[in-house]
Amino acid sequence: MPFFRPFEPVSSPIVPTGDGWIAQVKWDGVRAVTEVSSDGVEIWNRHGRPRTHTYPEIASALRPFRGCAFDGEVVALTRGKPDFYRLLRRDQAASARQIERLMAEIPVWYAVFDVVRINGTWIGDWPLAKRLEWLLANLSGLDQVLATEGMEDPAALFAATKQLGLEGIVCKRVDSTYAPGQKDGRWVKVKHARHAIAAVGGVLYRGGAPNALMLGLYDDQARLFHVGNAGAGRLPRRAWLDVVNRVLSHEAPIPPFARAPKPASACRFAHPVVAVKVRFAEWTPRKTMRHPVLLAALDFPATPAACAFAQADP
Repeated sequence: MPFFRPFEPVSSPIVPTGDGWIAQVKWDGVRAVTEVSSDGVEIWNRHGRPRTHTYPEIASALRPFRGCAFDGEVVALTRGKPDFYRLLRRDQAASARQIERLMAEIPVWYAVFDVVRINGTWIGDWPLAKRLEWLLANLSGLDQVLATEGMEDPAALFAATKQLGLEGIVCKRVDSTYAPGQKDGRWVKVKHARHAIAAVGGVLYRGGAPNALMLGLYDDQARLFHVGNAGAGRLPRRAWLDVVNRVLSHEAPIPPFARAPKPASACRFAHPVVAVKVRFAEWTPRKTMRHPVLLAALDFPATPAACAFAQADP
């Protein structure tokens, strides 16, 4: 079965206004596309890496929908809210025994927000409103599946997601077709907090112990710029030390940044190999992150494309 790259929204600091827009909850999880055929179910993350074995409960729930293809987000919940760190423990599980154990400890759901194939026929050219009508009629109430409906008042949904402590919304034109691998203004994401995938260029120390990671983002000339430092955040001590050890296994004698920062404490620099997901409040005038918080270390390398300024929320 062929993998199709997901259609991506552009980032915006404001909610679109005017007729023809709907909004869906933006789930803080792992983007996943799914194809169901007579051979079974195939799930991939946004980078095309297989995830079927990682989320067998989702594959089982979608198995009856032969000939269909879906786009959505895999989420794990804590007290009813998406928890990215818990989800990442599931997503990075490798062995069948570990996956089986985590299925009971960390259940996951597939928040489906689009359908692009029905009965083997590509329907991405249908207007979004028609695709959502089919999705809600057929997937609502399914075990381990959250059928994400579109709300006609994006501003009201944005306010509600803030009150509930959710990540934000994705606003979409009701007449939008689905363009695999593309990114344009027919889909717009608006978040309450900003997120980025950053490269780690070193570790700061305080009192002889690792205290923070030195974060960097690449410009369009593949130059790495220091954008802030993030401590352990919500990571348990063992997970934090694992990240630090991963970074220091690529230790470097000189800073990898285009403009070397002047740390206020002792530090050890590293080649920018490890990628992390961070949340931050806003950008400063000097283009650094205000109050960055470490969410998780990621399982793909910190390339200039993955960790570019362009992918960070504005």
